[in-house]
Amino acid sequence: MSQRDDGVPRRLRWGAMLATVLVLGGGTTAAQAFWQSRVPLAAGVVASGDLALATQWVGSWSAWKPLYPSGVSDTATLRVTATGSGTTLRWKLSATPTTQSTWVTTQVFVGACGSGTVIPPGGSYAPAGGLKTGQSVDLCLRVTLRADAPSTAQNTAISPSMTVTADQVLS
Repeated sequence: MSQRDDGVPRRLRWGAMLATVLVLGGGTTAAQAFWQSRVPLAAGVVASGDLALATQWVGSWSAWKPLYPSGVSDTATLRVTATGSGTTLRWKLSATPTTQSTWVTTQVFVGACGSGTVIPPGGSYAPAGGLKTGQSVDLCLRVTLRADAPSTAQNTAISPSMTVTADQVLS
């Protein structure tokens, strides 16, 4: 025989179940309506920016010093400034030096030669978040004649060059 619980009336049990269904069902409907709400946004003008580089020699420098084994010659400071429009543009700097001699090595420094931050070959420089438009970076190129260079490579004219590139980065 089954026992019947007479302590809780049948109507009260059905009412409690119905209330539970309404509360849970109504909450789901309300949440669904919340996720489907739409708000119109006012459209503004969207424009792209542009980025260009300007360079300028700072300080006195006219020519490379003659190089002897392990000798170095440094350039004056080359100031690189990004110009352009756009308040949210950020950039990083790459500098690639080249020479026609296999006996010459090069290093590019951000700041003073020998004490600044070295930009590694194939690398770039930018502080966290990138450089802003209008911000400048000072570069110095150091040229060194290798210690094992033959006498034919000593005291000869060299013409190193450096390609400076700005690439946009995410801010």
